[in-house]
Amino acid sequence: MKFNDGKDYVPTNKWVALFYHYATIAGAGVLLGPTLAAQYGWLPCIIWILTATCLAGGVHDFMVMFLSVRNDGKSIGEIARKELGLLGWITVSLAAFFMATVAISGMGMGLISAVEHNPWATFTVMMTVPISLFMYAYERWIRRKTLEASVIGLAILMALFFAAGALQRTWLLRLFDLDKEALIILIAIYASIASILPIQILLTPRDHLSGLIKVAFVMLLIAAIFLVHPTLQMPPVTEYDFKGGPVISGAIWPFLFITITCGAISGWHSLCCSGVTPRMLSKETDIRLIAYGGWLLESAIAVVALCLACILVPGDYFAINTSPKVYAMLGMKPVELKKLSALIGMELQGRTGGVTSLSVSIAKLLSNVFGPDATIAYWYQLAVVYLGIFIMPIMDHGTRMGRYFLQDALGIKPTKAYKWWFSTAILTIIMASAWSYLLYTGTIGVIWPMFGMCNQLMACIGLLVATSYVLKHHKPVYGLVTFWPILVFASASIHGGILKVAYELLPAGTTPAYVQSSIFIFFIALFTITLVDSLRNCINAVKAFRKTLQSRT
Repeated sequence: MKFNDGKDYVPTNKWVALFYHYATIAGAGVLLGPTLAAQYGWLPCIIWILTATCLAGGVHDFMVMFLSVRNDGKSIGEIARKELGLLGWITVSLAAFFMATVAISGMGMGLISAVEHNPWATFTVMMTVPISLFMYAYERWIRRKTLEASVIGLAILMALFFAAGALQRTWLLRLFDLDKEALIILIAIYASIASILPIQILLTPRDHLSGLIKVAFVMLLIAAIFLVHPTLQMPPVTEYDFKGGPVISGAIWPFLFITITCGAISGWHSLCCSGVTPRMLSKETDIRLIAYGGWLLESAIAVVALCLACILVPGDYFAINTSPKVYAMLGMKPVELKKLSALIGMELQGRTGGVTSLSVSIAKLLSNVFGPDATIAYWYQLAVVYLGIFIMPIMDHGTRMGRYFLQDALGIKPTKAYKWWFSTAILTIIMASAWSYLLYTGTIGVIWPMFGMCNQLMACIGLLVATSYVLKHHKPVYGLVTFWPILVFASASIHGGILKVAYELLPAGTTPAYVQSSIFIFFIALFTITLVDSLRNCINAVKAFRKTLQSRT
């Protein structure tokens, strides 16, 4: 309420803010991470998801949002400047920019693989944009009822979805039959425009709609799992735990932790919980519901995604999630994939990235509940749309966040209107160009581990800032709550990054490989600088606490 400017600081009802925040944090990572990590078997995945959720993920989100609210909604970079100093501010701001860039490319790769030459899903996902604009107009000028606008928007979306299914072979839908390059350009243009527009025009109604869909669909999937009680076809532990897998190369340590990423802890949330969602909070007491509650909702999705990934027969799972060349070397044969491809009406093999295999699992599950094989095509396309609704907020919010952090780092304030809008346009173009390049040149086997490493190191940076705050204002022993996850996540991320660079990227000898290697190395360097700087601050804080105790005695 204090900083309400009608643009970026907009006080919002806590339940609307929860939907907005949930739509922002619950991107494809929480679904695709466990899906890709299923190559290691379901047992190590579920153990790690539940352990890290209870002891790390929620703590990280709560502390970062708390610090942002206490610092007038500033970003994690600005908070680091206060808690760690100038060096921490610079490194955290740069890390946040690269984190957002890599996150968008990692999330977007699965979406593009699923909607490429898939006009039905492409049309439906694109229609969420005009529907969101309609919801904004309805709520502002017709009836000021958010839930009513969302229900109407959902009804329109479903009507368009079924209409697209009936018209998919007509000239109208063929306009949406796009290849990879066209999709990247189209999404980059959309994300740029959405990140520049005032947040309440497009993003807030779209996120409320997508948040409603996400919660409803997850509840539907949970109910279907309990009702059907499907058999987990993937073994508890696979042969790839120690020798590395065909989906993500590398053994269970450290790549299980890097691959699951958002299902356990997320540096992406450092960006969402600072500088964006806090600017929507009406009061400080909303933090527990929005930050911690939002994390618990996301963690539940990770468990659902793991169950869905593991109900596919391994032969089908690996056929979808690996290239045909790699799959031919595994000695496996598809079991149901040819039948499913015929029912769905498109070739499914080799559509890597996790979105396709997860959509196939959802279609199989829901067709067992609601109808015969004839309904699989509808359930598959609905699942792709559902996952697309997960991913699109990451792409536009990520572009907006990257711009925020660069503006904060450069000291550009909204009070200087001309400078602000000029920098907004330029920095948005830079941000969109950066993640578009990674999308165009990368592969899921490289981009996803890169995202996982950057994501976890960014979470560690957020926890370092939180630890510094705790040590300055409370007893040092409380700092262990926020510091212990850093040891695990940082060790896994740095180890995995070094392995990727030394044994996969540098030997490739290509320009994209060198660019990707540079991102790995640069991010590790940023984290190391932040770690050393924060340890210095922590030591000083502990010394100050001891002096205070001695003076009292």
